[in-house]
Amino acid sequence: MADLSVTFVGKKLRSPLGVASHAVLNPGVGDSKAETEHLKKYADIAVGYVHTPFICPEEEHPKDKPPAWKFMSIRSREPFAMEGLLVATEAARIMCRLNPGLSMIETLREELPEDVAVIANMIGPGADPEGWADHCEEAEDAGADIIEMNVSCPIPASEARSVMAYQCGEMTESAGCLLGDSPALLIPVVKAVVDRVNIPVGVKLTPETGFPRIIGMAEEIKKAGAKFITGINAPITCGPPDIYKGGQGKWPGLSANPICASLGPWDRFLLYRNLGVLSAFVPGIELTGVGGLVEPEHVVEAMMLGARICEFSSGLLWKGTKLIEESLTFLSNYMDQMGYKSVEEFIGLGVKYIQPVEELDWRNEDFLATVDDRLCTRCGRCANSICSARSIMQNPLRLVIDSRYCIGCGLCQAICPENAVSIVEQKHPVIGVSLEK
Repeated sequence: MADLSVTFVGKKLRSPLGVASHAVLNPGVGDSKAETEHLKKYADIAVGYVHTPFICPEEEHPKDKPPAWKFMSIRSREPFAMEGLLVATEAARIMCRLNPGLSMIETLREELPEDVAVIANMIGPGADPEGWADHCEEAEDAGADIIEMNVSCPIPASEARSVMAYQCGEMTESAGCLLGDSPALLIPVVKAVVDRVNIPVGVKLTPETGFPRIIGMAEEIKKAGAKFITGINAPITCGPPDIYKGGQGKWPGLSANPICASLGPWDRFLLYRNLGVLSAFVPGIELTGVGGLVEPEHVVEAMMLGARICEFSSGLLWKGTKLIEESLTFLSNYMDQMGYKSVEEFIGLGVKYIQPVEELDWRNEDFLATVDDRLCTRCGRCANSICSARSIMQNPLRLVIDSRYCIGCGLCQAICPENAVSIVEQKHPVIGVSLEK
């Protein structure tokens, strides 16, 4: 039987899978009891940790800001189907306030097994180091096992006051990703929290900090004493305009097109960028994989890029709790199939293969494309002048690839809607390598 347990920042967890709270999407955002019960149900499915909604310093939810948000689904056409959600809201309407947040932490820590960690997701008062330290100390006193400093939330930064604050160089009380993208402001805050609390502290970085700048940011966070980095939060974006309605937004019930947050599968490769880059260039700090994980295989991919634990957030919106159950079953079966006794054996396994492109062995002459006539529909997409080597020829009956010119780049395979093209190792030139019916 595979051992799914993992040690994260010194604490042993029964599995590497965790769940994010969706209290921010719940009209009862101030009802800590309902959300606590919700998270406890996830723990019953054998997750290794639960992650609170982001807890802000304000004690109670303002009565003049009832919860409100809008969602929009985005889908592209086949064969390159992508999908995701856009969410627009105001920070004051969805943040978990301090008192219900602390109550949630207390109850979870009292009732969950010891090997299920409670990670407190904290949003502090702007760029005030002592204010952040006070705020996180309250979470520790309530029973949190781990502090995650959320300096990446896109929602506060999508508001006009935050944009104006950024332009004049002053952080708002809820700075969101503006704080996480400013090393001069962030590092004193991290140091203050690390010095104050006695539990592990990590930082949730913003995807707005791109490569290679994120390397320097992570190095400074590590020097400040943080034990882990979480990547990623939701990127900031803007919804598509309605081209048939004069460019207004497509949001249900809104004529405007607000700056918003992106959720879902398309965020995954931003996560992989952060995991791979930080594992390769900033060793010695642990990583959490969050963002766009919607299939069980994605968990293993993220862990091979260096994530020690992985969190389902928007994935639960796609598949519900069955995603957790499917992923735990997949992990166990996968480890048995591959001969892994522990998840520790494949964490970071893919990092050694991350290399700059100029160091790659291209071996163009050793690979070429082949076409399976049983699957090919002769749509002509690959033969329509996209082959840089001009090696693809089409006649009414079949596609022919001239291996004297094919360099095995894989473009024809990537764009084939029928998965009829394969890249194979082939050392001897052969003309006409499509497979007969």
